[in-house]
Amino acid sequence: MCQAFGSLRVMMRVEGIVPILVGNAGCVYGLDFVSHFYAARKSVLTPVYTAADLTNGRIEDRTRAAVAETIAQFNPRVIALITLCNEETVGLAIDAIAKDYAARAKDDPTFPLVVPMHVPGYGVKSHAEAKDIAASQLLKCLVERDGLPPRQTDTASTIGEVFPADPLYLEQLLAKMDIRLVAHIPSRTIGDFRKVLGVGVNVTLHPFYTKTCALLAKYKIPSMGCTPVGVEGTRTWIERIGKAFNVRPSLIETLAETESRAVAEVFARTPVRGRIIVAGYEGSELMVARLLIEAGAEVPYVSTNIGQTPFTKEDEAWLAAHGTTVVFRKTFDQDVIAVDEYKPDLVLGTTALAAYAKERGIPSMYFTNIFASRPLFLAQGAQTIAELVSQAIARRSAYQHLTDFFADVDEYAEAAEPLPTEGTAVPSV
Repeated sequence: MCQAFGSLRVMMRVEGIVPILVGNAGCVYGLDFVSHFYAARKSVLTPVYTAADLTNGRIEDRTRAAVAETIAQFNPRVIALITLCNEETVGLAIDAIAKDYAARAKDDPTFPLVVPMHVPGYGVKSHAEAKDIAASQLLKCLVERDGLPPRQTDTASTIGEVFPADPLYLEQLLAKMDIRLVAHIPSRTIGDFRKVLGVGVNVTLHPFYTKTCALLAKYKIPSMGCTPVGVEGTRTWIERIGKAFNVRPSLIETLAETESRAVAEVFARTPVRGRIIVAGYEGSELMVARLLIEAGAEVPYVSTNIGQTPFTKEDEAWLAAHGTTVVFRKTFDQDVIAVDEYKPDLVLGTTALAAYAKERGIPSMYFTNIFASRPLFLAQGAQTIAELVSQAIARRSAYQHLTDFFADVDEYAEAAEPLPTEGTAVPSV
């Protein structure tokens, strides 16, 4: 999948933002199709240009004209100006275009803000990291125009694409410590992005938001990396956020004990038995693997498309201590080798890897869609994931039956008479 989809996906969801994608027709068509496949509700705009425009400098004129036309026709609150590979290679100056509009936007709050986003495939290694670029660029441009809002030290924000119920669970838990969760991004509203700029602590739920966290640190907003997943993760998360907000130690201990025990009880009722490979591209693979191991599963191999970040170190060390091989910036070939070597009972992987496993009679599920559509945090998430995975492993015999049923198809195909080649006489019937 093109990495730019990450930025486009985030911007397509935010109300009041119109994306302009500067790329060749094939790239724009593919990204537009994928965006609407994932239920986008707005159009992707793009300047019309020729190959000659890339070399004679007119690509910048075409892009400026597209921005001006978008403002005149739609008058959006924000324009996300996204460039792809060819346009980056020829040096399209979208930062200069955005800067030209920034002065007017600063003087007139109703004038659209143009936010530049550089996401060439050769420079951005995964679509997850392109989401980070989108979020950080939007926050940066909001501050440049509006300044920082007043700081509210008793508030927190969360960042990461998670199941909608998870932030609600966290909000209820934080309220018990008198901490207000005021925003979760990526969000559907620009207002939530603004609120993040005034919180006491930002909680990073996915490990690839490094640019966003670095930007918040520049604004004196600390980011805490950890997720309340599994028994140990839940306890650690509560202890850390409690200390960050100077919550009474006895209250922290009470909540940590209560919530972590609830997760342990889930695993006792619904243990996961089997060998599982986790191979995705979202960056959340490590936390899912931790949950599965605590639930009783064997997870010998975990891979992800993102690179190592300060927020992956703890999970990586935990998994290594439990005998798991963790691969960053993985390739499809590495995942295939892992399936062949470990012969798992279940594969949670990319579309291609899931297909490869099913051909061999191994139950498999597409990691992104399965886990993005279910809660993951605290006891509620533990219950959901443990039940789902156990049910999938239990279907192993059905997969094997299908594999056995179609085992001789290739043999029949090889034994069949070859089709006549061009020029060969075909006998009449």
